[in-house]
Amino acid sequence: MSDTSARIVSISNRIAVLSNDLKNNLLDMDANIKKLKLLEKDVYFDYFGTARRNYQKVLVEIIGLDARRETPAGYWRNIDRAFGGYIKSDVSMEQIMSEDYTWIDADVMDQWMDTIAAVRKDNEDKIEQALILINRLSRQVIRNCIIGFGISILVGVMGVGFISRSIIVPLNKLKSGLKRVSDDNYTYEMDITSNDEFGELAAAFNDMNRQLKADDEIRSDFIATLSHEIRSPLSSIRESVNLLTEEVLGPVNEKQKKFLTISGNEIARITGLLNHLLDASFLVSGIKKRQVAPFDPNQLVQSAILSITPGAKTRGIRTEFKALGQAPMVRGDEKEIMQVIINILDNALKFSPDNSRVDIRLTRGPGKHFLTCGISDEGPGIPDDKKNLIFKKYYRAREVRKHMDGVGLGLNIARRIIQANGGKIFVENKPDKGCTFSFTLPVF
Repeated sequence: MSDTSARIVSISNRIAVLSNDLKNNLLDMDANIKKLKLLEKDVYFDYFGTARRNYQKVLVEIIGLDARRETPAGYWRNIDRAFGGYIKSDVSMEQIMSEDYTWIDADVMDQWMDTIAAVRKDNEDKIEQALILINRLSRQVIRNCIIGFGISILVGVMGVGFISRSIIVPLNKLKSGLKRVSDDNYTYEMDITSNDEFGELAAAFNDMNRQLKADDEIRSDFIATLSHEIRSPLSSIRESVNLLTEEVLGPVNEKQKKFLTISGNEIARITGLLNHLLDASFLVSGIKKRQVAPFDPNQLVQSAILSITPGAKTRGIRTEFKALGQAPMVRGDEKEIMQVIINILDNALKFSPDNSRVDIRLTRGPGKHFLTCGISDEGPGIPDDKKNLIFKKYYRAREVRKHMDGVGLGLNIARRIIQANGGKIFVENKPDKGCTFSFTLPVF
């Protein structure tokens, strides 16, 4: 069973690497087709052909690996059936250069990429299932050793010692590693101290971790680059709209002012989304330097409440803050902690009904070295099966995707900031309605 699980992990890890190549080749095909039609250079047709052949080669290898697993799902064959028709081996450069030729619609491209991402997620689930199987097998071994302890105390003691060294310690390391991966921390690596199944599993886990880290860094770099590229033209558009609104370029009528105001608001919304993306990429890369200094938590919370008060008043939502008497100074980056509080308050306002209440409370603990800030709302609460997902990067609940703005980064940024400042963040549902987001910070 361990052999089978380790083999599944090894195959699934290889599929994870190849699926990333598959995605890159698909992006290369799309980019080179656009460059060819724009610049009309033969080299881009050659690049397109190379990427197409690599895509087909990688997909064939993935399908072969998928068939070697115990229960192949066949998702990769479905991808080939659904989208393979767009990769035509007989297309010529003259056909591509014609005005009537279209490589692929943007919606189809997005669906294609989303399908690959979904299958990659299913592949990661297979790795997790194999690890759970080994964990279950190991626990069964422990139970058998306890029974043997009743027959012979000496053999039992020796068996417990052996199991502690050979199974429990690697499993604890693996458990710790999986916990860090679930928190988007890909820096942990398991020590490979043997050539048995646990050694293979440790190697497969390390390979998976490195690949996830590389994917995360590539994604963060891409988002940061894209955000920077978008901000420059966006700033020009914003200034142009401001000039028109302020009638610097001539008078405008009321109808024109109305639409200019709408444009300005939408530009501000897009700018806010870009800032969230940049904040997330900076936190992952470690480029942003933190300025740790003592600050007054009561004053910081009051400042954060003032920033969201106008939006709360428009919906009749009351904010009530219970300050902490003789509050100790908190150690951390004041601007980052302010961002955390505002992010959580913004979420509370989004999900709170009109004319409701948001409570903010500071308390001492846990222990004498920490302070806790709790923010409670009267919204619908969070289902238990979603509590571990809401802090994931880009996660947004299905029921709010269509009618609420955002990219799913606010709580992820909050968690990264709190952890970087030496604290923890968690959420609990209230007994009646709503939920409470709490985070801890070290004090002086």
